[in-house]
Amino acid sequence: MIKSTMMKKSIVLLFVSTVLSGMLSASEDGSGLYVGVGIGSTAYIDSSFAQEQLNKNVTQEMVESALGAKLYGGYQINNIVGIEASYIYYGDFTANEDYTYSAQGISVAANLGYTFFTGQLRPYALLGFGYIFSDFSHENVSVDDQKLTLHIGLGLDYAPKAFGGVGFRGAYESNNFSYLVDKGTSEEKKYAQGLGILYLGCYYKF
Repeated sequence: MIKSTMMKKSIVLLFVSTVLSGMLSASEDGSGLYVGVGIGSTAYIDSSFAQEQLNKNVTQEMVESALGAKLYGGYQINNIVGIEASYIYYGDFTANEDYTYSAQGISVAANLGYTFFTGQLRPYALLGFGYIFSDFSHENVSVDDQKLTLHIGLGLDYAPKAFGGVGFRGAYESNNFSYLVDKGTSEEKKYAQGLGILYLGCYYKF
């Protein structure tokens, strides 16, 4: 009877040990779903588009900062590769009282990085595509408010083991695109555009 009880306990302990070992090995590869939110400072650079093309008495480029926010989520395949999607609200920008600009965007990008410090620190880079939805006064110029963009970023994730699945992020991301004016004519001109956000975030990894 005693031997039978000890054998049962041994089997139970072996089972629990196997399950825990499997869970640990699964987490060590960095895989898993995650969702997060961030808030920070945004900027818009218009490369003189407003000054040269809009009849709004604009006297400066749009380089002012605003308050923005980001919602993001993704799946980390392993310590190196992940896929991340996001929504970014860039806020409102004003060059002067005659010209305002507001924008928001969505993106899908590869998240490429590597973990250090027993899996708690992970510097990474984002490379993918985005789509910008903007609203600004441009009655005199024919340009598209909705643009496909190149989405890039650099960041650092910090996930303290003591916090379970909770982690923190600091990052800079940008969407880059261009406006083409007077296409196909001798007056054709391209203006590089850029929207960026420098933010701090918090996420949870399942």
